[in-house]
Amino acid sequence: MIAVMSSSGRLWWMVGPIVGMVWGVVDSVVNHVPVMLGEVGTARAERGVWSQVAEFASLVLDAGWAWAATAVLVGWLVSRHARPASGMLRGALAGGLALAFATAAYYGADVLFDGGAWWGMATRYWLIGSVLLGSPLGVAGALIRLPGPTGVVAALVVPAGAALQMAVLPPPPESLMAEPVRWSIWIAVAVATVLVARGIHSRSAGASPKVHRAAE
Repeated sequence: MIAVMSSSGRLWWMVGPIVGMVWGVVDSVVNHVPVMLGEVGTARAERGVWSQVAEFASLVLDAGWAWAATAVLVGWLVSRHARPASGMLRGALAGGLALAFATAAYYGADVLFDGGAWWGMATRYWLIGSVLLGSPLGVAGALIRLPGPTGVVAALVVPAGAALQMAVLPPPPESLMAEPVRWSIWIAVAVATVLVARGIHSRSAGASPKVHRAAE
């Protein structure tokens, strides 16, 4: 469905809001699994299996690099079949909308679980941040489709962000899932870097015959 919308000239603008809302609701629900299981008062390392699974997912979904990856993803999706300039504009709009809707949905779901006001300081702060950061991240997603150094640098934005966060702000040590999450993300970063390197090699190999034909 998302792929169909992203390739449609009329529906591409819906990709950001849909992906964002799904992301925000899922993140909030995962964070409240211990609440639903009645394990809030239990130490994080002593909770049951399902709470530990949710803890693993929560440490990933709550990470800044994962939210950034959402904006990059929608930017990449909506720029399909678009010219570079048009793709960048689409990516900027979709990236900002994705994070704004994700933030609104996240805090909206939190209100359903915890009560309280939706329009608080945290909501306003992250909505502003969503617009300011989501748009350039969406542009980065669109730039991934470009050949050459520009596409390479754009493709490394998310892996580099994940690596930086793991080095500077790793998961809290009191969580039993901290080490599994750290290793999983480092492995994912390594795999993503290898895939980008292979993509560079494939593009170079594909371009070489064309260069030789032009020279002849």
